[in-house]
Amino acid sequence: MTNKSNQKQDAGDNSTNLQGQQVIVNQGISYADAKEIANDVFKANFIELKKEAAAIAQKRAEEVTDKIISQLTERHPESIGEFEQPAMQDALFTVQKQYAMSGDEDLGDLLVDILVDRASEPKRNMVQIVLDESLSIAPKLTIEQLDTLTLNFLLVSTRRIDVKNYNELVAHFNKRIIPFVENLSDSHSDYTHIEYLGCGHVRTGNYGQLEKRLRETYKAFFSKGFTEEELVDEIGEEHNLQGLIIPCFHEPTKLQIGVFDEDVLERIIDKNGLSEEIKNKLKQYWQNTTKSQGEVKTMLLEAIPEMEKIFDVWGKASFNRLELTSVGIAIAHANYRRKTGDTMDLSIWIK
Repeated sequence: MTNKSNQKQDAGDNSTNLQGQQVIVNQGISYADAKEIANDVFKANFIELKKEAAAIAQKRAEEVTDKIISQLTERHPESIGEFEQPAMQDALFTVQKQYAMSGDEDLGDLLVDILVDRASEPKRNMVQIVLDESLSIAPKLTIEQLDTLTLNFLLVSTRRIDVKNYNELVAHFNKRIIPFVENLSDSHSDYTHIEYLGCGHVRTGNYGQLEKRLRETYKAFFSKGFTEEELVDEIGEEHNLQGLIIPCFHEPTKLQIGVFDEDVLERIIDKNGLSEEIKNKLKQYWQNTTKSQGEVKTMLLEAIPEMEKIFDVWGKASFNRLELTSVGIAIAHANYRRKTGDTMDLSIWIK
């Protein structure tokens, strides 16, 4: 019979021994350690207040600390050890201080989101620098300015490539665009404040009409459709159109060009071995068989009446001339995730 309690291990340098009936491995700091560090950071750095105010500030600091550690454990558990780093503790205190003073839950959630992203960037790079700056800038923005930044970011700098039909496009707008419309600002002072804080600048030229931009960005979903005979009349017979032609989204008895953009169109044409002449004909035919800008606007307003405000502000305010800086993008990205629950890779825009 073997005595299981009599066990021995030998190990070399830089190794870890595990021994016993119940083994608990903890290399690095634990959840409790991180929480203790975070609370100590606040106590050591925050100004001394009178009794009632001090109690409120401490309670708020603990609340936001719990959110930080909870979110970090969920999204980037490998980064919890960053709490031991001076730069991370400084960023942490910025969040604690701002929330302790304001008690604004929306601001607290926004700062938590930025800080958790910051924790996942241990090396000093552009993303880390931008996120550190965002923590100090975000508390100086109103909800109107935050949502205006976010809408600009979504409409100017992003495109949803996972939508598969027009109904999904409408669902995308309802889920990810409309939540920010109520607070969209047309106030000149909001845009000058955004510029002052370094979140963006108002360009001399604008981005053109919104309906034109949406038509070009999501062209496949605004086709008028065409018959097979009309297609043959346009480009001729016996061409390899595999991967290019699908049933029309809006006219089921017709066809349409079903690729996302001209880059994809060109890649498939080259893959299919089509000539430059046919390529140019298909590009022009795609343009000719796409609904007009006015029709695109009408369709979207019928499906999503709330977009009327976006078209209105886009046409008369500085909104369609606002170009975001890296800090503006980072704050917009965090505000987007706070409201929708979706996330994107910030490094796509900040490198």
